[in-house]
Amino acid sequence: MAGDNYLMTVAIDFGTTYSGYAFQLTSDYDSKDPTKSIFSPQSWNDGPTRLVSMKTPTCLLLDRNQDIDSFGYIAEDRYADLCMDGDNKNWYFFRRFKMQLHDTNGLKKTTMIADESGKELPALTVFSKSIECLKDHLIELLGKKYFIPQQDDIKWVLTVPAIWDDTAKRFMREAAKMAEIPPQHLTIALEPEAASLFCQYLPVERFSVGGQLKFSDAKQGTTYMIVDLGGGTADITVHEKVANGKLKEVYRASGGPWGGTSVDCAFIALISKIIGGPVLAKYMKEETFDYLNMMREFESVKRNVSLSTTDHVKMQIPVALNEICNKYRHKDFKMLVKDANEDKNISFLGEKAKFKPALMQALFRKATDKIVSHMKKILDTTQAGQKVSLILMVGGFSESAYVQDVIKKEFHDTNGRKVLVPKDAGISVVQGAVVYGQQPGNITSRILRYSYGVAISPKFDEAKYDKRKMKTYAGVSRCDDVFSKFIDIGTEVEVGHHVKKTYDTVEPSATSCAFRVFFSTAEDPLYTDDDTCQPLGRLDVEYANPKKKILSIEVDYIFGDTELSIKAMETESKNTCQTKLTMLE
Repeated sequence: MAGDNYLMTVAIDFGTTYSGYAFQLTSDYDSKDPTKSIFSPQSWNDGPTRLVSMKTPTCLLLDRNQDIDSFGYIAEDRYADLCMDGDNKNWYFFRRFKMQLHDTNGLKKTTMIADESGKELPALTVFSKSIECLKDHLIELLGKKYFIPQQDDIKWVLTVPAIWDDTAKRFMREAAKMAEIPPQHLTIALEPEAASLFCQYLPVERFSVGGQLKFSDAKQGTTYMIVDLGGGTADITVHEKVANGKLKEVYRASGGPWGGTSVDCAFIALISKIIGGPVLAKYMKEETFDYLNMMREFESVKRNVSLSTTDHVKMQIPVALNEICNKYRHKDFKMLVKDANEDKNISFLGEKAKFKPALMQALFRKATDKIVSHMKKILDTTQAGQKVSLILMVGGFSESAYVQDVIKKEFHDTNGRKVLVPKDAGISVVQGAVVYGQQPGNITSRILRYSYGVAISPKFDEAKYDKRKMKTYAGVSRCDDVFSKFIDIGTEVEVGHHVKKTYDTVEPSATSCAFRVFFSTAEDPLYTDDDTCQPLGRLDVEYANPKKKILSIEVDYIFGDTELSIKAMETESKNTCQTKLTMLE
């Protein structure tokens, strides 16, 4: 039954650049078209440039006491005002920090992240408070228009990139829990899967594509590629349509940090080349308000850059930028452009700079080159890729005219393939996450991106193990940190796929035992501290009837969903054990 007796399903799309949410009342759910009556609030549109967006910037402002002050556009403006008044020293302003989860190895509860001025707070605090802001915005909106929901009324769905590892997913679940979203009411959705489900139901007028083709026309057995381009990452997966409108993953998610923020970074690098890195740092720190406005304007103008753009791209040069240049370089911005030999690409008309189209297009190229190269590798060298007949572009960066042009030029009508882009591609993920919340069973199988195992301490074998890892437990010599694999990387697993393994405890008379669970990009790592391994967490197993002897425990690993589930029982008595998987401290 859709909604599982919840009154509504709410999806939160926590993005690198922008964040937002969407919701659907269970009473409005229609199994024939679950996209009907999904609401995405318009009230985020704010800021001086009034950017057209159904989301708000992923910016969090905390006060001196680390309490929430504001989120989104309001946080940007408030922090800029504090900087102008010189009152920002003890405040915390976090911006575009989601990618730190992608970039951090060995993510833990104690992992710290820095704000714009370098001050650090626990990453869990920053993420949980951001989720709290989105949740509170929703509750306030519902209270004004619909009703004030109770805790058990809402099924929550939180989106994450499919290329994130399992530790990052558990981290986001922990952050949601800290934001008072009950874990039992929370589902983790993979962003490209959510978008894929959403696009199943879109009519032809909701797509941009040459020819009258819509995604729902694709027949059972059709293999297609989802190219989910967000602010931080490019997340590329291959799906196949199976019976009854359901989907299965046939090539596991892959990609990299090739999202829209890479274009911003290229623009910042250009400004740094012109005025110098230290001067740019001074500008960002001393004139934060002007800097944020410049980046907002760039965000607006870059959306209109395409492969066919012939007119110069005009941008206002902030007065403060000229002042900073004169102060520290004793030349204005225009003169520094000439000194950097960029005057052939950048000209001036009054207070506006005119960028040649080729220069603006070049800012996209680092990202688009890597996206296209990765797509080609999958399409040309994998069995699943060679079957692809449709390419579906989703995510906020897919709304870029230039990105669409590049991918269509490369792949549309090549080998009979078509490239489809839904209108409002940026909200296809969050609205699709609502559909996923109503229809989680419509993703029937997935391809594992890792091998999984636990750390065990078998009896020491000199021919097999390193002597440095030998330890003695209850008078027996054992080898520490051995990776005991229970499933291989690349395995196709249906939802509810069970893998059962039996382990012996090492200490008699214990009432519980703990396993350290790991995942690895290698097929057969020997030790859990190999470079290919990452800790997923600690699995605590409590026995129902502890005995004064070594016990045999059967652990049941359940795959196929977006997260690993684990159950356990005593092998001899068949008594169920209590299990809990927690992130490492």
